[in-house]
Amino acid sequence: MTDPYGIIDLAALKQPAGASAAGGGTPSAHEVAVTEQGLEQLVADSQQIPTLMLVTSSRVAEGEQFLASLRRAVDAQGGAIRLAIVDADTQQRVASALRVQQLPTLLLLILGQMQPVVQSVLPDAEVDNLISQVLELAQQQGLDTTGAGEAAQDAPDEEPMPPLIAEAYEAIERGDLDAAVVAYEAQLSETPADVEAKAGLATVSLMRRTQGIDAAAVRQDAAQKPTDLGAQLLVADLDMLGGHVDDALTRLLDHLRGADQESKDALRARLLELFEVAGPADPRVPAARKRLANLLY
Repeated sequence: MTDPYGIIDLAALKQPAGASAAGGGTPSAHEVAVTEQGLEQLVADSQQIPTLMLVTSSRVAEGEQFLASLRRAVDAQGGAIRLAIVDADTQQRVASALRVQQLPTLLLLILGQMQPVVQSVLPDAEVDNLISQVLELAQQQGLDTTGAGEAAQDAPDEEPMPPLIAEAYEAIERGDLDAAVVAYEAQLSETPADVEAKAGLATVSLMRRTQGIDAAAVRQDAAQKPTDLGAQLLVADLDMLGGHVDDALTRLLDHLRGADQESKDALRARLLELFEVAGPADPRVPAARKRLANLLY
């Protein structure tokens, strides 16, 4: 569970569609059915709670048994981990955006990044081991694995979310990225040191820049125009959106060599924004910051 899975084309997910969890059985108490309009919120929520995302279908052999095993294992953790189900039959565009090549596919969504887990059915014993590994990774990344992350949304005694942050979340959920940017910027105007607002603004800005673009065409254009800064910036955005953090940061850092001052300013600004998206806990960020400083000064 170390290599990023690939591009998540959130820009393609606009038209609402009905939710339907593949397979029968009793849903987990900590389970969500993934829809096109809800995927962005799921990504945002992964900043607080690790999420196993199962892309499956009622046509998958032993799929129901696998789903039941995941539900049992997730429920046993009392909210420390979430299970998200993508029914590949009714949510074909979601499955396509996730670049799923085989059913079932199990992914891990944590701190806004998607990672592959397995493209097959796992036996019960391996499911339990997987859950343990996910919780260990979440702890290493500084997430609360007591279940409080999921419960906090409903707990009346918890400190309420700032209104502007809540407004941004609601805007993301309905797909209005412009409104989300406005809300985050307003929050930062009031509290410039708000870490959540900084990360949220950077992430939503990234989504907005890549919304509606043809990823293949953008990559081909960048390959044909290696000195075109705009093309390189956009490919770095695509890499970041797909979880290829190293590729995104290295591409921009490499272009700093020999760049004029205007290009350096643009590259530095984009790198600082991508650092916010990755988050300070990402081990790749300190190394990239150090290299950025060395190249600039």
